[in-house]
Amino acid sequence: MAKIVKQVFLFSFLFSSFSSLAQFSVGGGLTTLLEFGNKKPHYGLNFIMEFPRNNEVVFYARATYLFDQKKRDNLGDLGAYALDAATSPQSVYVPVYSATSVNYIMVDGGMRYYFLNGYDEGFAFYGGTNLALIVNFVKFGYQIDKYDATKYFLDTQGITEARDKGTVIRLALGLLGGMKYTFPGRGTIFFDLNPQLTLFGIPSNQNIPNTVYKPVSFGFSLGYRKEIY
Repeated sequence: MAKIVKQVFLFSFLFSSFSSLAQFSVGGGLTTLLEFGNKKPHYGLNFIMEFPRNNEVVFYARATYLFDQKKRDNLGDLGAYALDAATSPQSVYVPVYSATSVNYIMVDGGMRYYFLNGYDEGFAFYGGTNLALIVNFVKFGYQIDKYDATKYFLDTQGITEARDKGTVIRLALGLLGGMKYTFPGRGTIFFDLNPQLTLFGIPSNQNIPNTVYKPVSFGFSLGYRKEIY
């Protein structure tokens, strides 16, 4: 996992290094992703590059890594039955859960259009559209609650606690809006909102639950970038 993240960020850095544009900026910051229908947000880091066509129109590329999020949903109960007739009670219920673990690597890019001021001047708003390639790394399976195995036999109904792994590759289309302030000679701080809609997802394993991600999400990024001339 760490190797993949390093490769994504290294590729982004090399791309900026060999760019033929005379001016560009590099930066990074924090990202929070809220999925519509999922109450628990994802948190992570981003690395961003901007390449201005002019002072108002900029192409940007961003790589984001969102940390692992664990989720557990109750599926019901299994029956556990006493091994000895003297045991009381003779049967107990043992909860069983679906357990998933999901993280993100996302690369998105598009055009930013600056208003009020330009790319490297003072306070400005910006907006635009983007396209994102998203890879979800998923672990999924079942989790059975604790019970006294010395006293009870559990009827598992074929359920085991073995975990499976897989990936989901997605393509998403989004909007982008934000604001920034440039300190002359010192760099720029920025904040933006990025709602996205997943156009399609391709799972590597057909057993991956279709609930591991939601098609609509809202990303929030806060960061700093340095202009390089």
